[in-house]
Amino acid sequence: MAGEDKKIWFLDKLQATIDKPWLKNKTNFYRLFSVSQKAWLGMIDALNALLTSEEHKGMRIILQDLIDQLSEWMELGDAMERHRDLFWQDEIELVKASQIAWNLVETLNDIADNLEQSGDLSWKIKKAMMFPIILFFGAIWAALYIDISVLPNITGLFTDQEALPWITKTMMHISEWFLANWYYLLLGIFSVIVSFVFSYRKILPFKIFIDNLTITMPIISPVVKWNYQYKFAKQLSQFYAAWMNPVVSLQLIWNVFSNYQYKKKVLEIRRDLESWFSIFEWMEWSKLFDAILVQIIHVWESTWTTKSVLAKISNFYKSQLETKIDMMVEALEPVMMVFVAGLIWSVVLAMFLPMAEVVNQL
Repeated sequence: MAGEDKKIWFLDKLQATIDKPWLKNKTNFYRLFSVSQKAWLGMIDALNALLTSEEHKGMRIILQDLIDQLSEWMELGDAMERHRDLFWQDEIELVKASQIAWNLVETLNDIADNLEQSGDLSWKIKKAMMFPIILFFGAIWAALYIDISVLPNITGLFTDQEALPWITKTMMHISEWFLANWYYLLLGIFSVIVSFVFSYRKILPFKIFIDNLTITMPIISPVVKWNYQYKFAKQLSQFYAAWMNPVVSLQLIWNVFSNYQYKKKVLEIRRDLESWFSIFEWMEWSKLFDAILVQIIHVWESTWTTKSVLAKISNFYKSQLETKIDMMVEALEPVMMVFVAGLIWSVVLAMFLPMAEVVNQL
């Protein structure tokens, strides 16, 4: 019977993974669960209420599994461990710590706020990059369409193809090559993307090179740095609010960070904390962190009264991050406009010069 139950759980887990809940489903879970706990509703009763109102099938499977585990007297944080594809490690550890510190309501609400802010930032980045991307691919598609469909009709009027302007002949060669090799081009683009992702995940020197590039490039580096400073301040404030050990908190932040340089710095700080050094001493001379954040950490280590200040400074970094995103898009737009203008200019000249020659002959 146990084997049959394990098989059923595996199938439910597989279906929940395939039909993975959206960010809004997880945010609603934390928000509504916080409200129910504030109203002193039992955890199982609260999860049953959430299960009744939840429409997403994958989320319903996860909620049902949480109910089953809590019915067997398992703690909420331990029950969430079985669904790491939905619940992140820092969230699980926060829930575990908050149950010990008896501040589960505030922690769940903070997690929901953090998810909402992360979702807003992610949407802002996608929305900001949408126009340049559409403009880029739209210009390429229009140029290829004219090059393949319109330009041959114009050049067909000339018996001597060698007499065509050089730019027209260049565009003709491009269209001929594209028609003959378009599938190789698509395969090459796909191969480059797959190779990049594989190399970034599996080859450490390549990852280090890319991560260094992201924190040194003029346009991208401000966004990356402010993003990590926002995450560092926000998560550190959440962990301290849950009365988590600073060493454990830094280990969880290390797990969340993906940039090699920031992971390395957090790991150095954690190791030195274990040796009774302070966070401030290792952050003071680092170019990865803002001086304001470093000083706030220094004050906190001296007075132990800065948990709320960390939360406030994280909101400041969030607003600054949004500003940096806008500045990045504003810097990219002129580059994209120059590219589109050059592409359109080339296509127009390729069509106009032969037409002008025809008119002159007539």
